[in-house]
Amino acid sequence: MPTTEKTAPRAGSAAAAREDVLNMLIADHKRAKKSFKDFEKLDAQKQADACKELVEQTCAELQVHTTLEEEIFYPAVRQALKEQDLLDEAEVEHASAKQLIEQLQSMQQQGQLDGKFSATFTVLSEYVKHHIKEEEGELFEQCEKAGTKIDWAALGEQMKARKAELMEELLPQPAVAADQRNQA
Repeated sequence: MPTTEKTAPRAGSAAAAREDVLNMLIADHKRAKKSFKDFEKLDAQKQADACKELVEQTCAELQVHTTLEEEIFYPAVRQALKEQDLLDEAEVEHASAKQLIEQLQSMQQQGQLDGKFSATFTVLSEYVKHHIKEEEGELFEQCEKAGTKIDWAALGEQMKARKAELMEELLPQPAVAADQRNQA
């Protein structure tokens, strides 16, 4: 009987920790999908600055997210899952998304904010939405079945710490953006 009492809280906290990890990734997915929807509402010619800013922010957030998954989440999950196909596909999808992000960044640097710029971001949107659907619909389900094969609490802490580092490194600083708006 004491064994059950000891394992029940551990299993519950493992489930809660797993939920926290997956919810962190899902929150990133929701932000990306919202950004893609917001972009669709913009007129690229009349609202070029807003488009550029949204694309820059979205690409930076996607870079944080993909790096987090590739460096920490996927390796941890790969060790616990029997099926590796979804992880292999996810990594290929990340590579495609990174190529599109590089193209968008290059276009921005060269001032090419034209129809091709919008089309490239739209294609990125389609890739990412497909990736999200597979990840949330299939991979996360497998993660739930992995149970205690993964130390979810440690994984969550590692991901939170790395995400904070990546956000500071890759995302435009809000204070700087606010200062620039105030000076305009």
